[in-house]
Amino acid sequence: MIAATNTTGILLVSLGALAIGLSILAFALRNRARGRKAQVPGALRPGPADAALETPLLNRLQGWGVVLMTFFVIWFPIQWLFEPSRNYAQENELRVLAEQRGASAVLPYSEENQLGVGCTRCHGSELKGGVIPYTDPTTGQQGYAYPKNLTTICAGILDPAGGHPQIASVQDIYQVIQQGRGAMPSWSIRYAGALTDQQINDIVTYLIALSSQTVKYEDNICINPDAQARALKAAQAANLDTALP
Repeated sequence: MIAATNTTGILLVSLGALAIGLSILAFALRNRARGRKAQVPGALRPGPADAALETPLLNRLQGWGVVLMTFFVIWFPIQWLFEPSRNYAQENELRVLAEQRGASAVLPYSEENQLGVGCTRCHGSELKGGVIPYTDPTTGQQGYAYPKNLTTICAGILDPAGGHPQIASVQDIYQVIQQGRGAMPSWSIRYAGALTDQQINDIVTYLIALSSQTVKYEDNICINPDAQARALKAAQAANLDTALP
């Protein structure tokens, strides 16, 4: 055991001495190859001329300038061409979301439907009109009120059935919901109601979509400017106090 340990130690010492000797030999040969002339440290040697430094940098900057200019010349027209379609898609998505919220809002409030306002309680389960007890706030006389058929709201004053004789524009729909009319109370928080502008906007958006399934386009004052112009003209002829579009 001792003999083996001594042999290993001698071997390690020999290898170390050999490595040191080779290092010294290599250092001596390198100095001899360089000659006896003193070597100037790299940090003290003269640097390249300004032209040698600036020309490659200038070339790189000019090259990147051309690349970026080419990119923007192509990118801006592409964005300009596709921006309308993106805006339309976004607007359509927002409208669909508003319709979904409005569809929930017209239903009664429940644990499952926390957006519910309950328009169906007065206007009927399908929003086609209803009957509710009503007390005239001025005379105190008791009777019944007949909430309108909201599925034809976009026919407005042009409705042949005469269901909406004072509706000539979408603004009239907003005004009725916000401020109330007849037996219908005000719903906007600005008029002591309970709904925000966003909630009312969602309901109106849904009613427009619902009514547009029933009302013909040529008589739809909500989406047809010509129909709205005819409705406003009819309202003016009848001297009705309608909201401006």
